[in-house]
Formats: sequence, C-alpha cells, structure tokens
Amino acid sequence: MTQYEIYTFILCLIVLIALTSLFVALLASIVKLSMRLIRHGAEDQTILQEYRQQDKKRKLTLTDVLSALFSLIVCAAMILAFSFSLYLNVTENKAANGVPSLKVVRSSSMSFVNEKNKNLKQDNIDNQLQIFDLIITEKLPDEFDLEIYDIVVYEQDGNLIIHRIVGIEEPNENHPQERYFSLQGDAVQYKDKFPVLYSQMRGIYRGARIPFIGSFIMFMQSPAGWLCILLILFALITTPLVERKINQEKATRLETLLGRSRRLSSTRTSFDHDQTKLVKPVLLSSFRLILNIQNNAPQVNLRVYKKTNALLKKSCERDVKK
Repeated sequence: MTQYEIYTFILCLIVLIALTSLFVALLASIVKLSMRLIRHGAEDQTILQEYRQQDKKRKLTLTDVLSALFSLIVCAAMILAFSFSLYLNVTENKAANGVPSLKVVRSSSMSFVNEKNKNLKQDNIDNQLQIFDLIITEKLPDEFDLEIYDIVVYEQDGNLIIHRIVGIEEPNENHPQERYFSLQGDAVQYKDKFPVLYSQMRGIYRGARIPFIGSFIMFMQSPAGWLCILLILFALITTPLVERKINQEKATRLETLLGRSRRLSSTRTSFDHDQTKLVKPVLLSSFRLILNIQNNAPQVNLRVYKKTNALLKKSCERDVKK
C-alpha cells in the first residue's frame, strides 16, 4: 500500500469508529425513549390494535410485494458488486489463464478516436472503451497470433494499461526470439513511449463490457466502500436486536393491559349481577305497595313509580283513572 492509501485507510477507520459510536448512542436513546413511552401507556392503542390484528389473516398487498422485491434487488446488487470487487482484486493483476478476468477502465485514453489517428478512422475502428467500463479480458492467444488493432492489457511499473496494438516489429537481429508491439490509446496523439513485450501482457479484450458499472466497483474497493459495508453489516446486526427488545416490552405491556381488562370485565359482571338482585325486590315491593294503597291514596302511586319504572307509572295512571 502507498502512503496515500495508508492515510486514507486510517482516516476511514477513524470515521468508522466515530460514526459507529454516534449510531450506537442515537440507537440507545431511541430505544430508551420507545420503552418509556410503552411503559407509560402512550402506545397502548397501537399495541391493542396489533394484538387484534394477529388473529386476522392479513392479506398480502402489492405494496408489500414491491417492498420485498426492492429489498431483494438491493441486497442482490450489493452482494454482486461486493463479489465483483473481491474477484477483481484477486484477478486484476494476473493474466487470464483460461478464466475470464474483470478489468475496470480507469482512464479515458480509449474513449474516442483522436483526429491524428487517421488509420483508425480509415479502417472504421469503433470499439472504443469509456472510463469506468467493466471489461472482460480473456486468455492471450499465441504471441504470433496477435494482430494490429487488438486491444490488450499490459503491465508497466505495477500499473495496468489498456491500449490498442498499432504496430508490430517482427523478430530481427536485435530481438530474434520475440516481437515488439507498439501500443497507443485511441484518444492519445502519440504511441506509448516504450515497446511492449508479450511477457508484459495480461489479457486481450474481445468486446465484452458492461458500461459504467466499474465506478461502483471501484468505490466498493476503496476504504470508503469498505466503511459503508461495515456500517450496513452493523445495522443489519443491531436492528433485529433492537426490535426484539422493543417487542418484549410491548408483550409485557400487553399482558398488563389484558389483565386489567379481565379484572374490569369481572368487576362489571359482578356489579350487574348485584344490581339485578337489588332491583327485583324493589319492583316487587313497589308492586305490593300499589295493591295496598291503590284505593285509598292514588297520588302516592305516582310518586313511587316516578322514580322506579316508567312502564309501571303508566299502569298506575291507568289504575287511577279507573
């Protein structure tokens, strides 16, 4: 790793620790606040509503399907990009020996045809590469099977360069055993400074590429990308734990609410039963009172049934009229 990469890694590590600490503090405060609201009854209506809906069969809506599908697509994309980045780290600096190798185009030297490169225009060469394209390089053919206009990946001073072969110098008395290849970027006016040997080449490009996805893969390879991955993993681990803690508190509160509801129901039932026992004798005694004093003091009958029962009051009035 270079000094810049080490510096970037340390900086991202510090940011990771700071963000994780902040996230833990905020999460702890949110959990404490939620549990306090539950204990003090602020969420009783929601808890009871959720309890009632448990017995009902919940229908699967289109929103639920789309939400689940979106989550699956995002997770699959992250896993795919992360796998690509790992595979790219392993195979990027190696030759494609029978297995396709992924390479990210990191410069714009092959993005268009420079006006000075008249041969490319005359021969209608249009397989240019854009920056951040993800290309697939295959195993190199035999040295003497390489031709002009082939796009190859070669290594120079530890860096990978993707350029086109624009000239081939056949073996001669200066280099009798191998060919010298002149390479050049389509957007560059001049050829590469030094000729390239076959031993420097790492693969050949046959036309398979995915536009612009290389930018995301490069981000996933960077310390910032690793930081995002770690934060996402931390969130995936802590979220179920927090939900479990809150659900336990809701279950405790629900037991309290159901117990209180049962006690109120039993108290109300016993109260109604007692009231029934009290009302019947009052009505019976009042009826006896009617029979006893009906002929002597009919007005008393009105006063008695005015407070007891409207139906009996009407019957008393009929009796008085008679």
